[in-house]
Amino acid sequence: MSRKHRSEAQWLELINAFEKSGQSQADFCAEQNVSSAYFSQRRRALRNLDEPTFVEVKALAAHTFLSPHSVSPALTLRYQQTELALPLSVEPRWLAGLIKALSA
Repeated sequence: MSRKHRSEAQWLELINAFEKSGQSQADFCAEQNVSSAYFSQRRRALRNLDEPTFVEVKALAAHTFLSPHSVSPALTLRYQQTELALPLSVEPRWLAGLIKALSA
């Protein structure tokens, strides 16, 4: 891949185009003739610093009685329009890996 120097504004524009494209990062980078590894590096470096890296977690009142028809307790992660419910038995290392992969 040929080396092209981009300004911060150009990188932000390229990152926004990727996020709106619906393509995988590998496909997008190949189409744009950009190294996928370097794209990831620039994307992490330019991530909007105004957004918190961690979000506040609030404990909801626990139910002391679960009927046979109720849903078992779960860890629910919400970010913007996305919600992910995981069982409380989820392995912390697996969850950490998931969060790391999603933040890349």
